[in-house]
Amino acid sequence: MRWRGIPVLTNSPPRGAQRGPGTNQTPTVLEPILDKAARKLGLDRVASRLVNAPSHDGKYGGKQEPITSSYLPEALKKGAEKFGWSRRQAISGRRDGSKATGLGVGVAYHTAGNSGFDGLVLIKPDGKLYIHNGPGNLGTYSFAATARAAAEALGMPWEQCEIVYGNSTRHLPWNSGQGGSNTSFTEARTNTVAARDARRKLQEIAAREFGGEADRYDVDRGSVFLASDPGKALTFGEAARRAIALGGKYSGHELPQDLNPMTVRSASALAGQGLMGVAKDTLERRGVVTSFTAGFVQVEVDLETGHVDIMDYLGVAECGTVIHPKNVGQQVMGGAVHGIGMARLEKHVYDPKFGIAAARGLLASKVPTYLDAPLTMSWDAVNEPDPYNPIGSKGIGEPPMGAGAAALICAISDALGGVYFNRAPVTLDMILNAAEGRPPSHQPLDVDV
Repeated sequence: MRWRGIPVLTNSPPRGAQRGPGTNQTPTVLEPILDKAARKLGLDRVASRLVNAPSHDGKYGGKQEPITSSYLPEALKKGAEKFGWSRRQAISGRRDGSKATGLGVGVAYHTAGNSGFDGLVLIKPDGKLYIHNGPGNLGTYSFAATARAAAEALGMPWEQCEIVYGNSTRHLPWNSGQGGSNTSFTEARTNTVAARDARRKLQEIAAREFGGEADRYDVDRGSVFLASDPGKALTFGEAARRAIALGGKYSGHELPQDLNPMTVRSASALAGQGLMGVAKDTLERRGVVTSFTAGFVQVEVDLETGHVDIMDYLGVAECGTVIHPKNVGQQVMGGAVHGIGMARLEKHVYDPKFGIAAARGLLASKVPTYLDAPLTMSWDAVNEPDPYNPIGSKGIGEPPMGAGAAALICAISDALGGVYFNRAPVTLDMILNAAEGRPPSHQPLDVDV
C-alpha cells in the first residue's frame, strides 16, 4: 500500500488522536494471530506470549535499538495469577443456552519517555520551592506527580512546594508536552536535574557561610546544614536571600550555555527572585523507553443476537515505579474502555476515492458508555523501576487501550471456537455470520459499511 497525505489548514484546529495512535491499533492485528497459532499448536495463550515477550535485553524497531527495560513477562505472570487464567480455562468456549463464554489476553506497547529537555526550580525567600513544570493537564495531574521528583531530590516537604504550570507566561522551561506517554519519564528527569542543581548551589552557599567543603553539607526538610554539626545551618529562605545577594549563577543571572532558548527566557524573567536551579537533562539514557500493558478479559457472546457482555477485565501495567497509584489505575481502566470502543464500536469508514470520512455520527461510530464497560474492572502494576529514570518511572497512557482492544477481540474469537475476523471493530453482523457458519459479508481490504 502506498499513500500520500496532504494536510489542509483551515480556521479550526488540527485534529489528532486522543490516545494510542498507531502502536496500539497494531495489537488488534497481531494478538489474534498469536491466538490462532497457539490454538493450532495446542499451546496456552499466555505461555505463547511469555515466549515472545521482550526482556531487558530486547530490541526495538528496524534498527534493533536497545530498550531501557521490560517487565512484560512479570506483567503477564502477575495478570494470569490474579485473573485466575489457568482456572478459568475450564469455562473457555462453554455454552449456556444461546450464550458462549470466551477468554482473551492481549498485550500492547508504546514508547514512554524522552530526554534532553530542561528543568527549572526556584527557592524564594519565603522558603518555598517553586517547581516550574512545562506539561499541561489533560486530566491525569501528572504535571503534579512528576513535580514530586524535585521535592524528593531536595528532601523538601510537599506542603512547602508550589507547582507553577499552565502557560508560557508563567516562565516555564522547555519540556515535552503531556502526551505520547512521555510525561512521567521525561519530567521526572528534568525536575530531578533542576533540583540537583539547586542542591549543589545550596551546599556552596552554606560552605561560604560556615566554611569547609560544599560536599560536607546536607540538604533536607527545608534547610542546608553541615552533616557533622547540624547546628550550622541555613533555612531555604535564608539561602535564597544569600543567593539574591551573590547574584550570578545562584540567582539566575548567569545560565548554563546548553539551555533551550525558551528556558533562557523563562529563567531570565525569574532572575533575582531567589536561588535558581536550572539545568538540561543530560542524565544517561541507553535505548528506547518502553511501556507495556497486559489485559485479561472474560466475555459472554449471545449467539442469537451477536451481543457481547464483558463480564470481567483486568489490566496489569508495566510502567516502572508507580508514582501515583490512583492515576495509574485510572489510566489502565480508562484506556481499556477506549480499547472497547476500538474493538467493538468505533467504525472508521472513509470514501476510498476521496478520503472523506463516512462514519461521522455517533450512530455509525459509537463511543463507549457505562453500559458498554465491563461489569467488573480491576488493575495492577509490576512496580519495578526503570534504571534510566531517577525515580524509576515510565509512562502508561497508551498501552492500556491496545491491550484492552486486543484482549476483547481475542475473547470474542475464543467464544466462537476460534473464528478470527482479521479486522476491527468486530460488529454484530460479523459475530452473527460466524455463529451461524456463514461467510463474512466483506472480503479482505474491503470497506465494511
